[in-house]
This record gives sequence, C-alpha cells and structure tokens, in this order.
Amino acid sequence: MKGMGAGEARALDDRALVRALKALGDPTRFRMVQEIAAAGELSCGQVAELFDVSQPTVSHHLNVLVEAGVLSVRVEGKHRYTSVNQPLLAALARVLGARFAPRRDRAARARA
Repeated sequence: MKGMGAGEARALDDRALVRALKALGDPTRFRMVQEIAAAGELSCGQVAELFDVSQPTVSHHLNVLVEAGVLSVRVEGKHRYTSVNQPLLAALARVLGARFAPRRDRAARARA
C-alpha cells in the first residue's frame, strides 16, 4: 500500500487489525480512548475518575487497549500514564480504507 512502510504493514496484518477493532468495539473502551486522546495523556487513576466503574474494571479495559496496541504506557515511579498510539490509529484508518475499497480501486492503488 502506497505511503505505508513495511513495518507498518506487518504491524497491521489481519490479526492485528481485528484485535485493535475488537478493543475499540467496546463502548467503554472507545470512550476511554477518546478521553485519553483529548487529554494527551492520563494516569490510570485519572481515567478511573472519568468513568463510573471500579478501578479493576478500568485496569482491565486499559490492559486490553494496551495489548491491542491502541494505547501506549509510560511508567513514572508508581504511576502508569497512558496515551493514544496515534501512528497505529492513523495506519488503521489507511488500511481500512484500502481493504474496503472496491477491487478496481485497489488495483489502481497497487499500480500507483
């Protein structure tokens, strides 16, 4: 796919795509990603303050998003700060656009 490096294409094979989409498919996780993106970075405690769910539930949702590559984690002392993996989401948008394009459009892109 034009504009996509080999590393990006490998990172977004079918399995990685489905995993990221499943992680984002849960309404609570989707909203968490929106909140984290809007803030730039949030600690796990800050995320928990924004949602009416238990701390273990917040941790579970954040772990699913991290394992799917949607979120990145930075550790500072005892605190974990999460941010959105913007390159992955941008690649996800490009790959989805290409994968769901009509076949004639895909052939034209491959020639370009």
